[in-house]
Amino acid sequence: MTPEGSGEPHDGPAGSGTAPSPATGSGEPQGGAPVDRARLAAEQAALVRALVAGGPVPGGFDPERVRATSAALARKRARAVARAWPGLAAELGGDFTERFLADAARRPPPARGGALADGLAFADALAREGRLPGSARVERLAARAHLSTRPVRLAATLAGPPRRLVVTVRAPGLGERWLSLPLG
Repeated sequence: MTPEGSGEPHDGPAGSGTAPSPATGSGEPQGGAPVDRARLAAEQAALVRALVAGGPVPGGFDPERVRATSAALARKRARAVARAWPGLAAELGGDFTERFLADAARRPPPARGGALADGLAFADALAREGRLPGSARVERLAARAHLSTRPVRLAATLAGPPRRLVVTVRAPGLGERWLSLPLG
């Protein structure tokens, strides 16, 4: 709506530059108190920590519902990693979800890289424990190559069965190349 004859949209009280609130007709939120954005951001961050990083449940929320939602989000995270890492999921079979959830409970989701990076953190944890299946080593190599920001990269791993050396090279002008050498 435009004020009489101005041709300009009306944006609240004259010269305020504030759009009117549908409830009050002023630029203030309903109730007249300004929004404390820093407090709201802190409350949202606390809820996110409770949902995905095992943080304490913030006041005003039903702890059982937050825990149930957190568990559902963790299972969803495990399904996404299983889709991004089909070889690792197949190799671990029915233990995949339980083992992933145990590992994921000790660390938050990665800030970037999604399920591929989340699975890489899980595969790295299994490798540190000496429990990464041989066939998942190639997936781990591929994930590292894909997530790498370096323009030049050379990496290799032993994989199997059948036993083989898998090498990947990435360089400008060459692109990414893979080589698999049987080891007998």
